[in-house]
Amino acid sequence: MKRTGKSRRLGTLLFLIPIILVVALVAYAIIDTTSSRNGTLIVDAQTSARYYPAQALYFPVSVSGRAGTTPYTLSLPAGTYTVNFQSEHWFVSPPSRTVNLPGGRTSYVVGTYDPIPVIVSVDQSHFNTTSIEVMHGITPVVWVNPSSNYEVISSSLTGRLFVAPLQNFTYVFSSQGKFAFSFAGNTSPDLVVTVV
Repeated sequence: MKRTGKSRRLGTLLFLIPIILVVALVAYAIIDTTSSRNGTLIVDAQTSARYYPAQALYFPVSVSGRAGTTPYTLSLPAGTYTVNFQSEHWFVSPPSRTVNLPGGRTSYVVGTYDPIPVIVSVDQSHFNTTSIEVMHGITPVVWVNPSSNYEVISSSLTGRLFVAPLQNFTYVFSSQGKFAFSFAGNTSPDLVVTVV
């Protein structure tokens, strides 16, 4: 008996329907399993590399109300979370971040804290201030020379610093203490830097 075109199409359709159903069920199971599994969120903090190589920081952070200290690792249901970086003295804090965490995956959030520099203007053998306080290893001190003359600054810590006209010199103190700076030829210190 000869098969008609309609019966062939019907046979093919009846053969494909179970395959399509199995593929759809498997895809649904994978999506359902992935979306119901927890994801891992890792929150880290570091300094910017603007003044020196980036350094890891151990700062408070909160993730949608859960508090911890960086590096902070959480296992959370799939979803969207808000990461808040706490403000810290000596730094400009990073803004809050929103992160989408897929189930069964790991997401990373890194907050970059920019150190707040202390600017000291040096002009015609005068500093614009007589004392500053900075954090060792963190705070950049930037001597700025707005004049058209070379300025020579002396201290027992750095020796002589030559600041060219319309240029600046940046220094990060590595240890705590009080350090006096004066202009070459001056006997009394004109600037005291307290490093905490």
